[in-house]
Amino acid sequence: MDFPHSFLLFYTVLVCYNLGIIWFGQLVIYPLFAKVGSADYVAYHKFYSSRIPLPVILPGFACLLLPIALIFLRPASVPLMLALANAACSLLALWVTVALEIPRHAQLEQDGKQPEVIQELVRYNWPRTLSISGSAGFTLAMVMTAFSPV
Repeated sequence: MDFPHSFLLFYTVLVCYNLGIIWFGQLVIYPLFAKVGSADYVAYHKFYSSRIPLPVILPGFACLLLPIALIFLRPASVPLMLALANAACSLLALWVTVALEIPRHAQLEQDGKQPEVIQELVRYNWPRTLSISGSAGFTLAMVMTAFSPV
């Protein structure tokens, strides 16, 4: 198997992993933030933040940045428009992460439980969740195109 096909398969595994993580975060983790008591909130959020770099942050940022490389390193049979659509979804999710989500996490970790900030975190995560879902869909379309018999 050549490098473009291998790279696409690697990215497919990564985006599917991140798809599960983002939906779990959206439906379970972020709503649970509202259930933690105010007195314990800063310690809870610091504990949460200290545990997510390897399973969430590292693969998450890789998932959001690798589609740019995939534009240039995709298998020849994969249409450019699929790779561009995938990258657009990833760039939207990256923007939401950096501009909307990270500042709210920092605010919660610094100032403690704030129900309105938690609600914003959940609400603003929907575009990221849907973008990563779109990226997974475009990636699966690329895989089907790249590995279909000619």
